[in-house]
Formats: sequence, C-alpha cells, structure tokens
Amino acid sequence: MQYTYLEGRPDRASGELTIKGTRIRIAQVINMLAHGFTIEKLHNVWFPHVPTTTLRGAVEEAAELLSDQSTQTHAETLL
Repeated sequence: MQYTYLEGRPDRASGELTIKGTRIRIAQVINMLAHGFTIEKLHNVWFPHVPTTTLRGAVEEAAELLSDQSTQTHAETLL
C-alpha cells in the first residue's frame, strides 16, 4: 500500500515509520496524543514545520496500517 504521509526508510530513524520527509517517528506522535497532546498543540509547540493536515493524515494512515495488520493477524489465527 502506498502512503501519502508515512514512510519507512532504512537511512532515517533506523527504518521506523516516520512522517514523510522528516525524522518524526509516528510512534512518538501517537504516544504524545495518548498523553493528552492535541494535533494543534503538537503543531504549535513541537512540530511547527509540519502542517496540521499532515500530522492528522499521518495518524490516520498509521491507524489504518495497524487496523490492517490486526485484521490480517486475526484472519491468520482463524485459519
């Protein structure tokens, strides 16, 4: 699947999934959201160079990716 906002490159962030064109790990963004940050606060305080639409899109793509992996794992278990 081709992603608009995410990428995993071996030469960036040890190959972890990042927001495209940055070294920002999507896991870090999700962790910050889980601890009470909002997309707007992430943009204003931590990542002013990343538009809120990109932050939001990256989180949505990560959720989709995790959902797809969960479905595949569950399907494999049923087989």
